[in-house]
Amino acid sequence: MARLTLTLLAAVLCGCSASGGVLPSKSGTASNVTAKTTDGAQRRTADDNVGIYLQTLHDLIEGDSVTQIDAFRRAADAASTAPTTTNRLRLALALATPGHPSSNAMEAQKQLSQLLASGDALLPEERTLALLHLKEVEQRLILDAEAQRLQRAAQAATAQRNDEHSQRLQAALEENRQLKTALDEARARLDAIINTERSIRERNNGSTPK
Repeated sequence: MARLTLTLLAAVLCGCSASGGVLPSKSGTASNVTAKTTDGAQRRTADDNVGIYLQTLHDLIEGDSVTQIDAFRRAADAASTAPTTTNRLRLALALATPGHPSSNAMEAQKQLSQLLASGDALLPEERTLALLHLKEVEQRLILDAEAQRLQRAAQAATAQRNDEHSQRLQAALEENRQLKTALDEARARLDAIINTERSIRERNNGSTPK
């Protein structure tokens, strides 16, 4: 699933990058040339940023434990020392990526939401990437919450069954105790009756004339 997500992201972002170019015009003015130069610089910046994001995601998804730790540490250090939009988005994407020790869906949701609410700070490709990960994180949080609810319900049902079993066991033990008490009392009364009859017979036999 993580590999498929990475492949889809690369395809979407490459599509965004390819569709953003401006064809030169033979009748372009100086302002058009400046605009194209600026657009070209932004395009290179966006491509560079996308490459950084995809490399970080690749290391977190495909890498071993050491690679994952190093990739996340680099993203966290960059966001801490230079909290640019690029570095903050890189860290948010790292937090949103499942399967590594530092993954944190709730913190990723918070940071991605803040970045998306920052107006024009994100380039179009970055906004697409942030939106995709935010939707994925939100769905994951919903599923996690439902799984926790079901787990709590199962634990409560198990506890209730155990309590019912315990109550039935206690009731059975109490019933056995009462039956044993009643049996002991019946035996005692029977023994008393037998002893009384024996005493009567002995007295009768002792008073019979020879």
